[in-house]
Amino acid sequence: MPKIKVLFIERRFQEFVSIERVFRQIATSLPDDVFETFFQQLPFGNGLSGTFWNLLQFRPKRADIYHVTGQSHYIALTLPKDRTVLTIHDLRFVHDRSGLRGYVLKKILLDLPVKRLRYITAISEATRAEIVKYTGCEPSKIRVIENPVRDEFLGQQRIKEFNSSRPRILHIGITENKNIPRLIAALEGIDCTLVIVGKIDEHVRSLAQSHNIDLENRSDLSDAEIVEEYLRADLVSFCSTYEGFGMPIIEAQALGKPVVTSDITPMNSVAGDGAVLVDPFEIQSIRSGILSVMEDEGLRNKLVARGFENVRRFLPKRLASEYVELYREVLEKLEN
Repeated sequence: MPKIKVLFIERRFQEFVSIERVFRQIATSLPDDVFETFFQQLPFGNGLSGTFWNLLQFRPKRADIYHVTGQSHYIALTLPKDRTVLTIHDLRFVHDRSGLRGYVLKKILLDLPVKRLRYITAISEATRAEIVKYTGCEPSKIRVIENPVRDEFLGQQRIKEFNSSRPRILHIGITENKNIPRLIAALEGIDCTLVIVGKIDEHVRSLAQSHNIDLENRSDLSDAEIVEEYLRADLVSFCSTYEGFGMPIIEAQALGKPVVTSDITPMNSVAGDGAVLVDPFEIQSIRSGILSVMEDEGLRNKLVARGFENVRRFLPKRLASEYVELYREVLEKLEN
């Protein structure tokens, strides 16, 4: 019996980024005796002109199932609606746009693809709720399949004594929603080293200097180097004001690190019982959460143990099986 061909369609990108990492993991976790997987990037970038040329010139490889992995949702308009799965990660592009340009982008990136396709997945209940809010589609049309923790984060625990007097605090990401200014303000007066992964600008550097924060910046890291930064950290802070999911939460948990994250969806759901939850809009709340981890060994041990337990929800094979079920449903409906 021939294998089922699944084509994952990716945005054009300059370096390997989080969405693509997620679906490379999904692809390798599908049963290889049943599925044959391929990846194809769009030929042009994701600006307005790139969108136009991608719609005009993209020619997908032949496949049984087409899976648009996120960001370039509009390309689903060119694919067979009964064979195409669209995964939506978050709707920041809706929040950040207004006026005529925002209206047009919302139409081609969200409204039209969601209306046209039969199969939509979201990576969290929070993202599904937003899709329903902004498009008015039936919630039952959207299947929630969460992101898996990647293999390189599994089985990598390393015993490290927690440095309670001067902890190394790791923060992943630099976009506005990552809430770096409030984190820096929360750390003022706390003896620590803040490590930010992602290329920061001079504003962030000067902000850290004004609050007397010992800052280290890491960027353009390989997967192995990112894992190493987690392993070197004493705790991971991920107090975003908005996320579609929150991969650093489960990455940190998988590596045995205590986590401080936001008590808003979806981060509180992703974290389970394995994190200290704080109000990301309140500097004092972030500060208190970090201090509680620094000062309470029993709490740290509890967070690490519960984090390991929580990660089981996100094991690759488990979540790949949910895509197997969806892909089989797509093919079965084609036959009927």
